[in-house]
Amino acid sequence: MSMTGNVPSMTLDRLREFGEAWADADVDALMTFMTGDCVYHASVGPEPGTTYRGLQEVRRGFTEMLAYDHGRERRDGAALIAGDVGVAEWSFTETGPGGRTTTIRGCDIFEFAGGKIRKKDAFRKVLGTVPARSAGHESVTPREAEMREAEMTAAAGSPVLAIPPAEAGEAARHFRGKLACETDCADVWKSIEGGSAGFLIIDCRPAPSYNKAHIPGAISLPWQEITEERVRDLPALPAVTYCWGPSCNAATKGAHRLAALGRPVKEMIGGIEYWIREGHPTEGKRPAERGQEKPADWGLLA
Repeated sequence: MSMTGNVPSMTLDRLREFGEAWADADVDALMTFMTGDCVYHASVGPEPGTTYRGLQEVRRGFTEMLAYDHGRERRDGAALIAGDVGVAEWSFTETGPGGRTTTIRGCDIFEFAGGKIRKKDAFRKVLGTVPARSAGHESVTPREAEMREAEMTAAAGSPVLAIPPAEAGEAARHFRGKLACETDCADVWKSIEGGSAGFLIIDCRPAPSYNKAHIPGAISLPWQEITEERVRDLPALPAVTYCWGPSCNAATKGAHRLAALGRPVKEMIGGIEYWIREGHPTEGKRPAERGQEKPADWGLLA
């Protein structure tokens, strides 16, 4: 490592070693290159990108992005250093459905301090099609171009694969996120029937609707009435919210309020409508049976 005024400086060899550690997915090795006050701006996320600050958060960010690109072959490209800043090119190659190979190109912009990396700001090129435009032709938005490209792909092959499936790691994170926030009628009933519920069932509809028919053991708590005071009186268990069905979002509103108050919660998709469609029992003044799937059939809207 070279020295500038008794202060160690970053070298191209060290930067290459950092790239090799990234290709090896060696997080421990990567962290030896980072300063204590390091910042990582990932190339993927909602900001756009995602920002991680400090050693612990940067370690988490590196781990998440390495998982995101898992299965892709990384190659390093050109690099340069000018004083306390540097740039390094990189690329990923992946093989998709049908053996099609795709290359993703990007670069990192670095800031150095004391021979280590203080900031890593990553960028990657976006895959897509730029619509052709010329005089006398209508303007095409990126979304319209995407839809047209999907239609052309579908016409040439399977419409299911018009947009390629997500990378396995990305898909796993997406579906795990859904399952962390949702459950369904069958799983709720299986838990009740087996005596292993371990959660509260919250009916987020108006109280008169609850009184006429509700899921066995459910607590009536209309979503508008979910307050810190009301929640404080509930048993300390995870909650499952439900409402009428797919055309009603009272369960979503209720789940949002419970989560905002610090309570773990899932929403039961399908609501009481699909609960009855699947043949599960109800309690109340007018218990409904299978075949009476619509609220109008039960006389519950009167």
